Amino acid sequence: MTLAVSATLLAGCSAEDGKAAGTDPSPTADSTLRAMLPADIKEAGVLKIGTEAFYPPFEYLDADNSTVVGLDMALFHAIGAELGLKVDVTNMAFDGLLPALDAKRIDVVVAAMTDTKARQAKYDFVDYFLTGQGIVVPAGNPKVITGVEGLCGLKVAVLEGSTQVSLLEKFNTAECAGNAITVTALATDADAMLQVHSGRADASFSQDAVARYNAAADGGKGKFEIGNDQPLLPVVMGPMFTKEDSGLRDAVKATVEKLIADGTYQSILDKHDLGSGAVTEVMVNGGTL
Repeated sequence: MTLAVSATLLAGCSAEDGKAAGTDPSPTADSTLRAMLPADIKEAGVLKIGTEAFYPPFEYLDADNSTVVGLDMALFHAIGAELGLKVDVTNMAFDGLLPALDAKRIDVVVAAMTDTKARQAKYDFVDYFLTGQGIVVPAGNPKVITGVEGLCGLKVAVLEGSTQVSLLEKFNTAECAGNAITVTALATDADAMLQVHSGRADASFSQDAVARYNAAADGGKGKFEIGNDQPLLPVVMGPMFTKEDSGLRDAVKATVEKLIADGTYQSILDKHDLGSGAVTEVMVNGGTL
């Protein structure tokens, strides 16, 4: 991705979760969880998160074309309420997220990031969702693509810098060795969908929930369908922290555990039709990909 959408959004009360961020810390914040926060974040009263808001249903722009909504945002508004923090959301290009985290312009990356061994070498994850992969094909599935093997020898569009790029590269050394996939990496998932619609790609490859959302959305109805019946290659995902920020990481992990215990977590997932991706154990760096 080369073009940043650099608006910083001070998240107010989200229509999704009803939590009032952007006000003084709530008197109902959990004092035990709040005590786990690093001193600088607690003093500032703000949790700065970075995202790329073109990846529904995890993060996308609301009808006002500025407020970032989606599953990740709803979860982090709930996390912020428990920690007594305002949630400050910066929407930027996907490939700018990690540089922003490294430079401490944001505290955490919240962008449906898959937990992988390569990323764990430099960053820490709090794994709070289980997701598979999905294949979007033109309506009617003319190439009869139902799984990974069906992609061999075809043109596949994918989000630049995503785990799905790495997966396709692995397919080319295994399932598709000798009949390689032609991979086109693009700035946004919407760009990948456009490649499929125009016929320049035979399929797009993304997280299964994203693929199904795009195929069912108003712009996709009648144009696309999902090739795979069940999510492929399930992996864990969650927010990313620098290795030096273990205090914030642990506070977020403990908060998610409380939200699971009191039912808030499942309620938020169900509201976004993503209840099947719920985890029962919140792990740090549990990814094995």
